[in-house]
Amino acid sequence: MTAATVLSTVNRRLRLSSIGMSRVGRLIGSPLLAPFLVGLGALGFRAIGSSRSFELWGDELIYTDVGASVSHGHLPHLDGRPFFLHPPGAFLLEGGTIKLFGISGSSMSEVYQLRWLDAVLGALTVALAFLLVRKLSGSGAAWICAAILAFDPFFLRNNSRVFLETPGAVPIVGGYLVLVTVMRNGSGRISLRMGIVAGLLLGYGLLTKDAFAMLAVVPIVLAVLWRRTLPLREAAVVIAATAAPYLIYLIVVAGNGLFGRWWSSKLDGVKRMLGLKQITGFNAPHAPSLISRLIDQIGHFGTSYVLLIACPIAGLIAALSKDRAIRLIGLAAISMGLFGIYTALFGTFEEQYGYGVMIAGVLAIGAAAPEIRVRWPRREPLLRIAAVVLMVLTVGLGVRTESTADNGYQRLQAWIDTNLPATARVGITSYTSQRVFASDRRFGRWPSPESMQENRANYIITSSLRTSEGYGYAKPGVLDWLKKDGTALFTFNGPTAGDTTIWYVKTQQIDIAARQGVGS
Repeated sequence: MTAATVLSTVNRRLRLSSIGMSRVGRLIGSPLLAPFLVGLGALGFRAIGSSRSFELWGDELIYTDVGASVSHGHLPHLDGRPFFLHPPGAFLLEGGTIKLFGISGSSMSEVYQLRWLDAVLGALTVALAFLLVRKLSGSGAAWICAAILAFDPFFLRNNSRVFLETPGAVPIVGGYLVLVTVMRNGSGRISLRMGIVAGLLLGYGLLTKDAFAMLAVVPIVLAVLWRRTLPLREAAVVIAATAAPYLIYLIVVAGNGLFGRWWSSKLDGVKRMLGLKQITGFNAPHAPSLISRLIDQIGHFGTSYVLLIACPIAGLIAALSKDRAIRLIGLAAISMGLFGIYTALFGTFEEQYGYGVMIAGVLAIGAAAPEIRVRWPRREPLLRIAAVVLMVLTVGLGVRTESTADNGYQRLQAWIDTNLPATARVGITSYTSQRVFASDRRFGRWPSPESMQENRANYIITSSLRTSEGYGYAKPGVLDWLKKDGTALFTFNGPTAGDTTIWYVKTQQIDIAARQGVGS
């Protein structure tokens, strides 16, 4: 090889190296790198405890079965009947995922596989929120808000279960990101095309859960009324596009002759949400009070409570801004925060309702940062310290949540597969157990000694926390009886269900308890 050839080869490799380094440099300098890393980190953290840190929940078993019905090309169904309590947005995603990846197996197995969908969507929420807050307040606030969203134990809980709130929040945050980006660029006028894009994203969130109207629709209406945050024409385009997915859904329902059933189910749901009909939630009869539940859970969700309280406060501060985009996020937080207060005091406030409130709260905290800087410059250092402390505490609670085992049903199923006799008859005492073991004929809803006697069952499964709080089929007295007369064959203690236990009770003891009316 001549010297000229060697020099030519070296020069070519240097040029290629230079091109490669410039690409790396562009990648590092890309404005999308940070949100990509934020989302990837949030997904990795959620992956740690997907199957071991979050106990099965009755609702996710229901939603998984409904999603499976959609995967077969049907309208949402549950146990052979149309399911209209919630709109189909989340179920369409679940059904598509089940079809695409060939998900199958027991109800429990399908739930654990579908949890990955919510983990991905939860991580995407973190990345989109980072982009939105960075657009409004800069990188510092964006990193803090992203860390809170990535590590808060309540966000982890919802992103790690097959719930409706996670798939509903993703497009809504995306819709607000579109609006904020347009309002901050150029003339700030929202074009017809961008208004439709933002509206369709907000509309898909509404198609996932009706209550998200308070986050997707009401703030847009308020934006017209409050200091002309949005001109009427622009808001009308967004609202029309927001309504489109739901209207298409109703047309399909009516086309299948099911509008009457939809209306009846929806009216019942509205009554429950407004508190006119109390079945579930903290205001339901025999349910634990909200205050007692908050006190019991403060060690797990203390930082989450701060976000719930901060939502309407930060929203009010942001709504006073001179910046239209900041005001819009403030109005979203006010709307969602007041809705949360109402449902907690009078309506059917369930724990999942807090997810939307907290999403709006975190975004409002980030959006309010510039307003605080202008209005209260002397207090800004103190508030920055408070934000950092909140972030550090959130990370600590999140790490503890992910590292705590909470998979009693998974372990119970393993014990049953190995040890339960084929001829056994097992009573179940909770709705979660009923759906987990629905396909096993050995199990039945026999939560008392009398029902066990009638069905010749010598085994019974209990979840101590759910029973003591009034969420199970069994009366608390049944637990006292089992501790006295039963034999615990397997027990797992977790933060969600307490002691998940399968008991064996001799026929003689069951007969005595049945005559005495234990648990009736």
